[in-house]
Formats: sequence, C-alpha cells, structure tokens
Amino acid sequence: METIEKNTVKAENQLKADQYITYINPNGKGKRFLVVGNSITRHGVKHDIGWHNDWGMAASDIERDYVHILYRALCERYPDAVMCITQVATWEREFKNGTAILPTFQEARRFGADALVMRLVENCPNNAEDIPLFKKRYVEFVEFLRGDTVSQTVVTTGFWHHRFDAGIRECADENGYTLVTLGDLGEDESMKAIGLFHHEGVANHPGNKGMQAIADRILAGLAEK
Repeated sequence: METIEKNTVKAENQLKADQYITYINPNGKGKRFLVVGNSITRHGVKHDIGWHNDWGMAASDIERDYVHILYRALCERYPDAVMCITQVATWEREFKNGTAILPTFQEARRFGADALVMRLVENCPNNAEDIPLFKKRYVEFVEFLRGDTVSQTVVTTGFWHHRFDAGIRECADENGYTLVTLGDLGEDESMKAIGLFHHEGVANHPGNKGMQAIADRILAGLAEK
C-alpha cells in the first residue's frame, strides 16, 4: 500500500464552512502571514474516528501543530505578527470546478497577507492525468489568495508523496514560488502518530515530531527571500 493510501481520513466535513478561516493575534500590527492547508493544518472534532480535538491532525495539543509552532517562530522574527489560517479541503475536492470555488475564500484574500504558505494537496484525486488541470487551478488559487499584497509565496509538496507534487514543483519553478519538499517525512514512521490513535488514517498524520519538521522546513523557506 502506498503511504498516501493510509490516509483514510475523509476529505469531507473536516470543518464547518463558517470555521474555514480563523486567526492568531488578529489585532496585531506586525507582518501578516496566510497559511492555507487541510487536516494537517486544522481538523475539527470527529469522534467516530477517534479525533476529539480541533487543531492540526495529529499533534498532541494545539501548541504542537505546525501552524502554532510556525507562528511562535515567526514572532521571534516579526513581533506582533498576525496569522490567518485557512482550511481548504473543500478546494482540494472541488478544484476541477475552477474559479467557481474561489469566492468561498474571499475573506482570506481580503486579509492582505505579506506572505502566503500553501500546504495542501493530499485530498486531491491522485491521478497523473489530472496534473495539467491541477497546475492551472492551483496557480489560479495561489494568485487569487496573493491579491496585491503578498510578496513571497511558499508552496509545499505533500506530507505523503502525491502525483500532483510534480505539478507543484513545476508551478513553483514557473511562477517564482519558494518550494518546500515534505514527502520524505511521510515515509518516516517516527514523524507520524503511529500507535497513538486507533484509526489508521489519523495515526498516519504527522505527530509532534512531524509537525515540528514541517514547521522548520516552512520557516526555512520563508527565510530564503
């Protein structure tokens, strides 16, 4: 079984629609960061799979998911930083519908970020023939979120290897985005929450060590510019 196939957490109903966009330090006056992702970024409570939390799956607590680790590290560089967290599993499922899905995330665009982190792909259909369409829709989504304010865009490959990783690499090269690769982490069992959850899909998400590694790599990407 491929590693990504062990992610049996469904892409549907990870969050309610009114929870897609949240903030850390919303009234801050410092640099503004927009982090876009899926269940690894934030997944709401889902008792039937043994996930009783509301933060990045499968960190042990909210302060140990990659978003909050990254935020604390960024605050050391940029005091009073503001972060907008946007959960886009619905875009991953529906990207083939084109720009029709984009207004769902208008609030994230209006946030006016200085830097954008795109940490998604795992819930997209894992079909090689869809790579060209994915590339087109992915760039549309990135540019929509960038608006007129973002000066740096960091994009990551999947935590588990995904066929669309190749498309993300090409998008980064063609559009000047900073690329962060993560797929090797998903091959390392020590980076996951194996043994801590009975549900295989939850357990194959990054545990605390994996979350720290994701945050470290994204932070390094943000430092490149």
